[in-house]
Amino acid sequence: MVKLAERDAMSKVLVMEDDLELSFVLKNGLEAAGYEVVVRTSASDAIEELSTETYDMLISDIIVMKDRRSVPDGGIALIGWVRRSKKYCEMPIIVISGTSAYPGMANILTAARRIGADVALEKPFTVEDLLSEIDALKSRVAGAGA
Repeated sequence: MVKLAERDAMSKVLVMEDDLELSFVLKNGLEAAGYEVVVRTSASDAIEELSTETYDMLISDIIVMKDRRSVPDGGIALIGWVRRSKKYCEMPIIVISGTSAYPGMANILTAARRIGADVALEKPFTVEDLLSEIDALKSRVAGAGA
């Protein structure tokens, strides 16, 4: 089982987010809190990264946009790959999305949880909100391992 390291020991986090502004904010906020962060903008790029490097946690957007259209290279595909992976099948996953307010998308965060995300966080959120969710997730993972 891949476990999260304590915050004072560097944890390696992969963020899959196609919004460059948000990914910059997340990367800087997580790094300021002591995490090592790599950002990828699609599921296929994130899967390639996971295939060559080792990570402790995944933070993934659900919907990836290209040319103002959603593409199937997003978080749902990535979560499915991670949960089927021998190396990462138990890696903690936080999904983020701002699409639940759109018609037909109200249950997107619930769907992500059903296929394997541990935490679902609706945009907009603050870095402090994310860090709080990470700490809560670490506590649950530590409690399950005890």
